[in-house]
Amino acid sequence: MLWALLALPSWHAGATDSTLGRVEVQGESAVAREKKTLAQLFKAEALFEKHRALAPLATLKFKVYARTQADTAPSLDLGLMAPGGRQSLQLDAQDRFVIDPAWRQLDDATEVRSRLADGRVTWRPDIRTPGLPEGERRLGDLRLQCRVAFNSGVARGGLVFGFLPSLSDGCGHAAWSSSNFADQPVFAVTLVHGERRLTLSGRLLHGLRDRDGERFDWGYSLRERMFRLPMGDAQWPDDTRVLFESMDDPPSPQEESLLASGDPWTRPALSPGMSPADVTALLGPAVDDLRFESGRRVQRRMHEVKTPEGRLALEWVSLFDADDRLVKSQLRRDQGPMFNRP
Repeated sequence: MLWALLALPSWHAGATDSTLGRVEVQGESAVAREKKTLAQLFKAEALFEKHRALAPLATLKFKVYARTQADTAPSLDLGLMAPGGRQSLQLDAQDRFVIDPAWRQLDDATEVRSRLADGRVTWRPDIRTPGLPEGERRLGDLRLQCRVAFNSGVARGGLVFGFLPSLSDGCGHAAWSSSNFADQPVFAVTLVHGERRLTLSGRLLHGLRDRDGERFDWGYSLRERMFRLPMGDAQWPDDTRVLFESMDDPPSPQEESLLASGDPWTRPALSPGMSPADVTALLGPAVDDLRFESGRRVQRRMHEVKTPEGRLALEWVSLFDADDRLVKSQLRRDQGPMFNRP
């Protein structure tokens, strides 16, 4: 709602002067606001129940993110546009909300609307099994979250921008998925199931291998938190743990098996504080080089080594601070090409 003060003259017969009256005017701005309909939220809820076997103990919430201008996140300020007027919608500490049962009595076209303009907010279902440690998700939860997000209209998908991606592929491809957002700026994502452990290639983080990222919901403020997963890879069951190393976490140990080739490229003398030029001198030029809105920078360098089993594609992923000083690096397997998708 907009409140305005209008200076209006108060005229009286025979008066030689006038006084100013204060008038309050209510109305909706003509600027298009970011919104979802109850129909979309109810469809998401139905999909959640339909595919519940992926995450039997999980709960469904909805989360809103500042897509652009991250410093405006405190102003997300959702409201239900009910027949009697705008009703403020309370968000939790993680900017999430749940469907109120009373909304069933309203028209499906009723909107949940942000005060921020269209395009500045991204919406996603937030599906989590209770009791998981901080920095950990469950793969089945994320598989369900993908299906709910991109088949309900809650997520901002390629369709908004005139494209027609296959949503089933996005949630069922063996080497790729639609975009997800970690709780913190993410440096590494590792799948763990029993004794199996795999740190995902940097290809799957931050849209490094994607063209025209600015078209999509992760192309701006959320880019540091964006990741993809091999959602459809049946070798990783639903109870696989998905572990996140944030950009601010201490560096994790290197995978010893990747050092076994003896290739000197796998053991460079990297140290915190180095410049990108210093790292280039040791490892060669970067194939990917991305500066985030925060000023931080990530670079990715690739190399092939010979092993008894054949050639192995490796990558060094390096994180620099806003002053271009090396924070940490990690040697990973390169899991191969991925598709360019939203």
